[in-house]
Amino acid sequence: MNVTVKHLRIFIEVARQGSFTQAAERLSLSQPALTIAVGQFEQMLGIRLFDRTTRRVLLTAEGEAFLPTAERLVEDLDTAIADIRAVAERRSGRVGIAALPSVAIRLLPGIVSRFTKAYPEIRVHMRDSNASGVQRRVRRNEVDFGIGSPWEPDPELAFTPLLRDRFVMVCRADHGLGRAKGRLPWRRLSDHPFLGLARDTGIRPLLQSIKGLPEAIRTPQYEVSNIATLEGMLQAGLGITALPRLAVPRSGAVALVSRPLFDPVVEREICLITRRGRSLSPAAEGMRELVLESVREDR
Repeated sequence: MNVTVKHLRIFIEVARQGSFTQAAERLSLSQPALTIAVGQFEQMLGIRLFDRTTRRVLLTAEGEAFLPTAERLVEDLDTAIADIRAVAERRSGRVGIAALPSVAIRLLPGIVSRFTKAYPEIRVHMRDSNASGVQRRVRRNEVDFGIGSPWEPDPELAFTPLLRDRFVMVCRADHGLGRAKGRLPWRRLSDHPFLGLARDTGIRPLLQSIKGLPEAIRTPQYEVSNIATLEGMLQAGLGITALPRLAVPRSGAVALVSRPLFDPVVEREICLITRRGRSLSPAAEGMRELVLESVREDR
């Protein structure tokens, strides 16, 4: 039985119009073609759906019983098609993004604002996490893509470089290192208590991988797990730290300052992380394109 949507639409229109001629006009078909289609449909079903008279086409009892079902099937199909077209045309949908806190604060707000103006019906869900958490959320399909530093090699993920974020020294403005300006060699940091981030942040493993850094940087006197705690300890004057420029706190009760670090110059790479071999939804692809465009504009 090769019943098609076309058969259902013809059946419904003939039932509504009570006329083959009027139904053919409404469907932009010739009357002979419509009549043949109705006959085929009845033959497939093995039952008569219409009683034909010289003046009127009437539904049989079986046709009357079948009409609501046919209308519901066509309506459900039309609704499903309209919904998927809305997604394809970015008129509806959802985008999930996992990002490092520094990226979520410094980079994404402007991008999300531009995206929302272009696609106001698309919902955006952002999840901030450390480097390992961003990769984990992408791998588990909890979000469409992530923006973060490579945490560990993963054959299931693809990493597209976005930008390089240089490390700077951060301390209170009234600290000895904060009162001076200009570049600062890493070796100068070893004379002061150092505040470090935990191993799962991405920053700590990167610093430990750089040869020639002072031991005080590799094994800090204080260790915290997030930037908010680190900022509090910096403002309390407990020490100094080294952070990528995007991660430097910009507000607080006590002013913090930064100085570029060199000898060596250390940078972290920020990547757009996706599942390898998997396509993005139209909404997520639109957001991905805007992220890439915004980063190119800022260079």
